[in-house]
Amino acid sequence: MGTKVSPVAVTGQMSNAKTPAGSVRGSDYRTLRDFRAFEIANAMRLPLTLDGFRALAIFGSIAMIVLGTLVFASTMAVLRDGPLRHDTATVLNWGFLLILYSAGATVLTEVVSSRRLAVSGSPHLELFRAMELPLPQVVVRYGLLPTLRRTGILWYSAAVFLLVFFEESSSYLNVVVASVTVLAFATCACVYCVLHFASTPARRIGLRWLYCLLALILGLLLGAATGFLVPQLSRLDGLDQDPSGFLPALCLLAVVESAILILLSLHAWRRLSYRRISFSTERRTGQRAVKSFGLFVVTDLLSSKQGSVITTIVLAWIAVVGILLGARGILPLDSTLGGGDLHKSLVGIAVLLGLGVTEPTLYRIGPTAKLYHYRFAWENGFSATAIVVRLVGIYVMAGAATGGFVFLGALLALDIPAPGAVLAGLIVAASGVVAESVSRPPTTTDGTKSNDVMDGLFTLLLISPCSLILIVSPEFSTVLLLGYSILLILGAAACLHQRLLRLRSKLIL
Repeated sequence: MGTKVSPVAVTGQMSNAKTPAGSVRGSDYRTLRDFRAFEIANAMRLPLTLDGFRALAIFGSIAMIVLGTLVFASTMAVLRDGPLRHDTATVLNWGFLLILYSAGATVLTEVVSSRRLAVSGSPHLELFRAMELPLPQVVVRYGLLPTLRRTGILWYSAAVFLLVFFEESSSYLNVVVASVTVLAFATCACVYCVLHFASTPARRIGLRWLYCLLALILGLLLGAATGFLVPQLSRLDGLDQDPSGFLPALCLLAVVESAILILLSLHAWRRLSYRRISFSTERRTGQRAVKSFGLFVVTDLLSSKQGSVITTIVLAWIAVVGILLGARGILPLDSTLGGGDLHKSLVGIAVLLGLGVTEPTLYRIGPTAKLYHYRFAWENGFSATAIVVRLVGIYVMAGAATGGFVFLGALLALDIPAPGAVLAGLIVAASGVVAESVSRPPTTTDGTKSNDVMDGLFTLLLISPCSLILIVSPEFSTVLLLGYSILLILGAAACLHQRLLRLRSKLIL
């Protein structure tokens, strides 16, 4: 006999069937959340349980938000009621320019930095697949949440700034509308970048024409916006009339582009699959074998799965050149500093920028990460001198590119040549190589260099002679920096040569 089932019972059964699926998804996400918390706590070597670390992270984040808001809002309020009380429109224009640059830098770093490999290049990807954790959950925890956190900081900072400098005027409304438009487009672009790179196999960023064109166009747009806004800053309500004609068209264009990015993001979300990013079907059988060992060293250094930091530097170069070309109408700028003081400042900027670039460069392709490869090459008959010369050449070119970045920027923006900036970049790169060779930091699980206190201390100690530029003339300081850079480069070559010959092979059990 058949039994009758009431509609209420069927509805109850359907709801009971849906509940386990939702609970499973919640359990998967909690697993990923706990795993990420363990990664951070273990990297920071904190003797805390997961619950204790989460509580510390929550209270620490709240404290940082409250403290940062108080400091930022108080500083803006003091400037508004003090030296900037008569120049509100000028401050708003400067603020929008800063928002524009911050949004552009955020989008560009999602494309060229290691952030694009947060999912597809994760060393734990196969573990997540073995644990049957859904890839969309991994993308949410490792890709979307960090991106939304970064863009959320931009939104929050812009909102605090606009609230502090609130005024009832059309120029204020123009700045608000333009800021919201830029931030909304940047957020959609960042989300699409995360989903696009999470749905494609991890590859290094090469100097493809598309990336170079993207960096150049972004730089030209930022430079054109700078060239338009900066001349208006000298007069009050300078943007009260000018943007009214093209602001609606700008908003419409941003809305259309944001809608396109949202559709592309939905398409990328549907393409998420472990098989798609874990197993690449392409085979590079068409590539010719590298016969030159020098070309092999360059290719090996620039073909890391984590991406090429050298390529990132080149793309940043292209973007900055685009900015300077787009803003040629307002260049060169006038400086209140004298020639000697300006030269010292540029060398100091090159040192700071070199420190920021050298560390991630050596972290991925430095001696600790790559020397075992070339020890194997030496044992197979290649010349140790040739290996060292090519390695040092790569590191020196990276340092020269960093210093040349400052040199070219100062030449185009201020019409002042500063050869000491290039030498400072060389000194920082060579100091990093010598410090790493002396301190010998351990490697991480993926073969890259781990963080080491002695490595950082040795690097700072070796670049400290650059402070001599503060007490000598620019001409004499350039000669001193040249001599010291040559000495450090020779020292880096000697350290690499000795370490290559005395390196012990890792035991393979």
